[in-house]
Formats: sequence, C-alpha cells, structure tokens
Amino acid sequence: MRLKGLIKKSVKSLPSSRRSTAVILIIALISATLLHFPWVLTEAPFKFLLEVHVVREGKHVPALIYVKALYPEGQRFIGFARAVSGVGWIWVDYESWKQAWEKEKALTGFHAKPSFIIVVFTEDGYADIKGFVLEWRELKPYLFGGKKNIIIEPRLRRVRGKPIKVTRSTQASVIPLLDIFLQSSRVLDGEAVLVDYYEAEKRVNLGKIYFDPNIGEGYGSLFIGYYQNFKVGISLAFTLITVDVWSIDFDFVSIGSSSPGSDKAIANASNPSGYISIIVRYRYEWWKYYENGEPIDESFEMWIKNFYPNTIKAERGQDVSIHVWDTKYSGYGKGWSEPTYSEYDFQVDGTRFSADLLWFAGLLDTLGKIPEALKSYAGWLTLFVSLNAYQSGALAFAYDLEYIAPSNVQVKVIKGKHKFDGNPYDLYNALYWKMLKT
Repeated sequence: MRLKGLIKKSVKSLPSSRRSTAVILIIALISATLLHFPWVLTEAPFKFLLEVHVVREGKHVPALIYVKALYPEGQRFIGFARAVSGVGWIWVDYESWKQAWEKEKALTGFHAKPSFIIVVFTEDGYADIKGFVLEWRELKPYLFGGKKNIIIEPRLRRVRGKPIKVTRSTQASVIPLLDIFLQSSRVLDGEAVLVDYYEAEKRVNLGKIYFDPNIGEGYGSLFIGYYQNFKVGISLAFTLITVDVWSIDFDFVSIGSSSPGSDKAIANASNPSGYISIIVRYRYEWWKYYENGEPIDESFEMWIKNFYPNTIKAERGQDVSIHVWDTKYSGYGKGWSEPTYSEYDFQVDGTRFSADLLWFAGLLDTLGKIPEALKSYAGWLTLFVSLNAYQSGALAFAYDLEYIAPSNVQVKVIKGKHKFDGNPYDLYNALYWKMLKT
C-alpha cells in the first residue's frame, strides 16, 4: 500500500496524458533496484556475510550448513543455510559477539580472534566440522565490504543415519540474488541445539626432560615461557554419531592471555626428570542438529578453552602419550664448554606441540557423558590437544633446551612424538626429550 501511495503521489502533478508512462517508468525503476540492490528491503547491509562453499573432488555438492561462533563461555549457534547448489549464505550479527569478547578481556584478561565453527552434511553422504579464524577488523557491515568466502571439503564418510536430501526452502525466492539477502530476515528451518556441556581444570605438561643417571656428570635444562597477549592456536577434537572416527581440527581457535608466565626445569643424575607444566581448562559440548524439526546428526566436541600462564611451574603435570622417539643426536658428549645438544624457540619440528586430552575424555566417560559406541571409534584412545605457538606472525610460547654431557661418554638425545590413530592419522610433535647413555 505504501508503494502504491508513493507512485500516486509522484504522478499526481503530471498531466493525465503522461501519467501512464510515468507509472510504467517508476515501476521499472523500482524493479531494477530490487533486482540489483535487493538488500534495500532488509537489514543485510548492517550484517557480515559468510559465504560457504561445500566442495568434494573439485565440484560443489548440495549440503546442509550449520554455523556456530565461539564465545567466551563456549560455542553458540548463529546460522543455518541449505546449500542446494553447494553454496550457502549466513548473515552474522557480530556486534554482540565482539562485545562479549571485549568484556571477557576486561574481566579476565583472555582474548580471542573471531572463530566460526562450521558443520556440514552433504547429500552424497559426507560430513565434517571445521573452524575458521578471522580478524575482528574483517567483521564489518556488508555495505562496507563485510564478506568472507570459505571453502569446506568434507572428509568424513557417514556410515549410518538418514540420508540427507537438500531441497530449496519454501521461503526461498526464485531469484537467487534476492534469496541471498532475504535470508537475513528469514525464519531458519534448521538449527543446532546444545544438549550438554562440562568443564574441568588440570595441570598438564608443556615440556619434559630426562637425564640418564648412568651418564654421571652433566645435566639437562628446559625453559618454557609465554609472551603475554600473544595468541595460541588450539585444536578441536570431535566426532559425529554417524561416522566411525574421532577427528582433530587444528587451530580452530586463536586465544591469548594478558598474563605472562615462565619457569625452568633441571634434570641431572640425582634428579633425572624435569617438567614444565600449566593449568588449563577443558570444555566438552554435545550438539544435536535438526532440519525442519527432524534430527540429522549429533556431535561431541572437546578442547582446551583457557590456559593460565601465571600457573606455569617446574612441577609434574599430566603427560601426553609418547609412541615414537626420534633420535636428534648420537655421539660423544661435548663437555662443559658447549651443549651436547640444544634447541630453542621451535626451530626444530615446527611450531605445533601436543598436550594431553585423554584425562578429560576419561573423566567424561566416568561421568556417563560419552556414549559407549563412541569409545569404539578410531582415535578415542589417542585423543590429544595440538597447541600452535605461532599465530599472527609471532610466537606466543618460547623454549630453550640444553643438554650437557662429559666428553668421554657416548650418549644419544631422543625427542617424543604422539601418534593419533584417528583423522588425520599421523605423528605429532611433543616437547619431550631424553638423554640416554649408549
């Protein structure tokens, strides 16, 4: 009615002979505006647009897309898209999200980059969960360039559950371009629901050294420190009810603390083992995914939510399992004038290192929060957390390892790796070393 009144008012002053032509021109102008700038009818210009491409074997595939955002307390569901042609659009109202993290930093000193957790289920029977970390400056109104394209290639074959059929919503526009913008105000017909969560704290080892007492004189020393306000990439361990494997998504979050922390451990013949540990807070979440009220799948997720640098101490914590030891040095000691072996600041074996998750998984199992079937999935017995010290062009953690051994004693230095037999199956670095007499 408003549009009709506007047209009548616009042509009222024109001669009757020209009114019909004017009406036609005005209608044409409005139609062109809606076609090329459809967001004028929505609140889309003031939101951030996330465009998700779901691809398998180089081709777009139909998929259901669920998007969660990482808040200080945990994950929140923020959007759903039915990607009929393999592309889905989610409009993000980011202001409250940003404010939540600003408040968290002011209260506790913890701060994080914006992390999207995207869950996809494809029509051809695959699924995955993938985190994407952005910068806060990227989150701005669409009107001013606030858009991000993300590509996901699902890795996990669904071996049970109802097949996914992706069809266009009854609310969808027949004009694809208009449909993108109308999604900003449409009632969602898919949702993710948080069913349960749990948190616990534990002291875990960041690094560990061992000095064989049979060497006699000499020692090993390990320093580890955290640079305040620098961020650490933390992995997500997860599985879905419809698959048969536990998976690791690396660097799904990038989080830092305003507190510094460091300590140094010494190992020698009288005290063979040295440790550098930290208290961390683990979090578990159980989610259910629905389409039109019907259950699609369930996810079980675990990660380190927070770490406390001011708790870094030279005391024993929970070990991550070591399955393989790589030889880093073999030969005679070099005496007291120089280290027999040394490493510092992730110059060897990359910037990722492993920490324990099995303690938390076992606690959840004891509390009855892990379904029995999930414990038979590949990877359950080797779950771990990957910490990435290198984020945004800088190291958040530093370490300095040094071994001293007599020049008349043959020794070898070995470094530990954790083997994860889930997805991706591989060996992962740990800051664990031993010097042994040979």
